[in-house]
Amino acid sequence: MIIYPLIILALLIAGFVIVWRRAYLVQKETPVTEDSVILNGNTAAILQEEKEIEPRVFARSEGDETFLKAEDLFSKKQYISAEKWYIEAAKQDPKNSRIYSRLGVIYLDQRNFKDAIDALNEAIKLDSNSASQYFNLSFALNSQGDKKEAIANAKKCVRLDSKNSKYKKWLEELKNKPF
Repeated sequence: MIIYPLIILALLIAGFVIVWRRAYLVQKETPVTEDSVILNGNTAAILQEEKEIEPRVFARSEGDETFLKAEDLFSKKQYISAEKWYIEAAKQDPKNSRIYSRLGVIYLDQRNFKDAIDALNEAIKLDSNSASQYFNLSFALNSQGDKKEAIANAKKCVRLDSKNSKYKKWLEELKNKPF
C-alpha cells in the first residue's frame, strides 16, 4: 500500500523538474524574432518582435547591465526570468520603449493580455514608430474582445510597414471576422 504514494511522489518530483528546467535552464541561444501564439486552440497569430538591437560589447551603467541580462534571458526564451530583469530595467530606465515592448511579448506568451496591453501601450507612448508594437497590441486587444481597437491598431501597423505581408494578412483576418 505504501508503494502508491511513493509513485505519486516520484511523478510529482519529475513533473517539477521538467517545469523548472524549461523555465530556468539555458535553452537554444538563438535570438527571438517571432513567436507563435495559439489562443483557445484555434486562433493563431504571429507576434512580431522588433529587429534585434546591435550587440554591445560592454555595459556603460548598472541599468545597461540589467537590460543586457534581460535581453540575454529573452533570447534564450527564459521568459519568467527575463520578465523580472525587464521590470528591474524599467525602474532604472523608464524611458526605454524596448523594455516595455519585450514585456508585452512576454505577457502575450503567457496569455496575460491585460498586462500585455498596458506594457505595449507604454512602449507606443515612448516610440510610436514601431509597427511590431502596434501588431502585438492589436493581437492582445483582439484576444480581450476589443475588435474595434484591434483593427485600429492593425491599420496603424500596416501604415508603418506596408510591405509586411503578415501585418496585411492579420488586418484582413480581423476585418473578415464577425463581431
